[in-house]
Amino acid sequence: MSDGSRIERAWRTAGGDNSRRGCQDGSRQLKWHPQSRLKVRGVVNTSPVFDGAGNAFIADMAGWLHAFTPQGHRLWEARLDSGVSATPATHTREPRVFAATLRGTVYALDTTNGAVRWTRAIRSQSDPRILSDLLLLEKPNLVVLSSWGGKFVALEAETGAERFSWDAGVYPRSAAAADAAGNLYFVRSVEGKGLECVRVDQDGQEHLLHREPEDQRGAQRALVAAGPVLDEQRDLACFVLNQNKAALLLGLSIQSGAIRWRRPLPSTVQGVPAIPGNGVIIIADLAGAVHGFRPDGEATFRYETGCEYLLAGAVGQADGTCFVGDPWGRVHQIDGRGVGKSTFEARRSIQARPSFDPSGRLYIPCTDHTIYIG
Repeated sequence: MSDGSRIERAWRTAGGDNSRRGCQDGSRQLKWHPQSRLKVRGVVNTSPVFDGAGNAFIADMAGWLHAFTPQGHRLWEARLDSGVSATPATHTREPRVFAATLRGTVYALDTTNGAVRWTRAIRSQSDPRILSDLLLLEKPNLVVLSSWGGKFVALEAETGAERFSWDAGVYPRSAAAADAAGNLYFVRSVEGKGLECVRVDQDGQEHLLHREPEDQRGAQRALVAAGPVLDEQRDLACFVLNQNKAALLLGLSIQSGAIRWRRPLPSTVQGVPAIPGNGVIIIADLAGAVHGFRPDGEATFRYETGCEYLLAGAVGQADGTCFVGDPWGRVHQIDGRGVGKSTFEARRSIQARPSFDPSGRLYIPCTDHTIYIG
């Protein structure tokens, strides 16, 4: 594999690239071996991310950022000011990895040795925690994230200086996605208005795509955790809007912003949807079920994991096979028809989305301080 191909295949953010699709280009049979694992210092609630050389970067709740070679050797580890619940992001052309902590601090570190290049404290009058997975826009060179203080911020990747910010709503946990042009897409809950699907362009201008009115519980009680996912090939942006104990899946045109279809979901959703190579939209919900929807919104399957809830979204391969972890520590492999089985079981809960490395191996983060590799 050429260096350019490895760079393009590197999953540099949660879900692979800025679309958050969670789609691996190839398809390979996974083989689980007891020795294929990485040990870290704390619970892992983030997805592994990679650079073009295949080195893995893993942040844990003990407040450490770890770097491993593709062979599993530790390159370095760096102590941050507190635990990390937001998945970091790597730069594909520069030796940089960006991480954000529960104390509200953003770090830029050198991927070669873990040296801190800059830090930035995100101001908040309330809770400083950064829970949204980070996003890196390489053309404008911006790091995008939201804090519990209720703001999205776009920081200069070179210095950490704030370029612009905008309202993240009253439950600012959901991460943003971005299209190839660098436009940002996100969901927010606005008191007195409801749930909003919004696009922000590269100079910070907002464009409201859709507003779903408040339900009887109000915007303060809306779970805004599952960020949007984009499929530009099919001109499709998918948004999950949680209301009461159910949810709504919206399919919007990326080009026009118009709603193409809307489908009800029987339970609320926390994990980001996935769109593997066959274009089926994969939803893991908080009732323990995995749902499949065609690009036109037609429901295709429902797979029951046997768990009471699923916290993390799925990832998939080119042939439509997808993988999702559950709170019992099991990894479910589900084919394009919705036929699935448990293929691996870790010692404790899986609460973060898996990741593929550039060679197609699947990295499973677990709360037992371990990343399992298949």
